[in-house]
Order: sequence, then structure tokens, then C-alpha cells
Amino acid sequence: MSGRKGRVRAERRFALQALYQFDSGLAGELDAVREALESAAEIDEFGESPDTSSAEVRMAVRDPDAAIVRAKNIEDGLGFAALVWEHRNDADAAMKPYTAEWPVHRQPVIDRNALRLGWYAFTHGGDPIAVAIDETVELVKTFSTEKSGAFVNAVLDRVAKAGAAGPH
Repeated sequence: MSGRKGRVRAERRFALQALYQFDSGLAGELDAVREALESAAEIDEFGESPDTSSAEVRMAVRDPDAAIVRAKNIEDGLGFAALVWEHRNDADAAMKPYTAEWPVHRQPVIDRNALRLGWYAFTHGGDPIAVAIDETVELVKTFSTEKSGAFVNAVLDRVAKAGAAGPH
């Protein structure tokens, strides 16, 4: 598993971005969310847009094979996000005992949805707990605050250890 540490599947990045959109009021607007994901599709695993100052990078961005992969990752991410969103109340309930000082309504949008994504990944998504937590922590390190990684890691770890993870 040490080879996976620090890596996040592209569809999971898109899932978190879609969850952010859902939580911002676009849950019923899949086409709008898909368009937002497509416009952010070139964002790399570190949350940065590629430097398109070289011809090589511009060609890579326009590569039709890469576009097919991106489109599949977007659809997979959007599908995963929709499942996570359906189970958000269960996820929030599972984490509630471990977030008393930071209830759902006080959590940053990215953190709240990363917790939901991580919880769903190991309770319903088939991911091993360690992989789900590692990947989720890497996502918040990229897209949220400096302290978010430790917060998300601690909460998901406690939920998993307490057996509050739900069905496996």
C-alpha cells in the first residue's frame, strides 16, 4: 500500500469537486455540475492548472485519447459523488460522535464532503479502510485548509475503529 500513499484517483478528485457543487445547491443540476467538472478537467493531482506555455503541454491537453480518459473519469466521479450524496445523512450520523466541536454545519464544505466521500468509500465503495482514508486525506490536503488533513484523518480513523463504518 505504500506505493499508493499520496496518490488520488482522478475520479475521486472529480467526485469531491462534484460533491462541493452538490452542497452548494446544484445537487439537481447534473449537467451544470458536469460542465463545471469538464472546465476543471485539466487541474492536476496537486490542484494546479497545467502551464500551457510549451507546445508539448498544449498538445497533451488536446490529446483525444487523454480527453476520452478525462471524460470517463468525470463520469465515474460524478456517479460516485451521486452515491455519496444519497448516503450523506448516514455518513454525517456516523461521524457525529467524533465531530462534536465541529458539527456538519460548521465544517468547511470541502472537509464535510471529503468526510462523506471517505466514509462511503470504505463502507459502500469497496475500498480498504486505509486506502479510503489515505486518498481522502490527500484530497483535503490539496483542496482545503492546512489543518484539514489531520481533522479528516482523525475523524475517519475513529469512525472506522469504532465500527461505526456501517456495512462493508
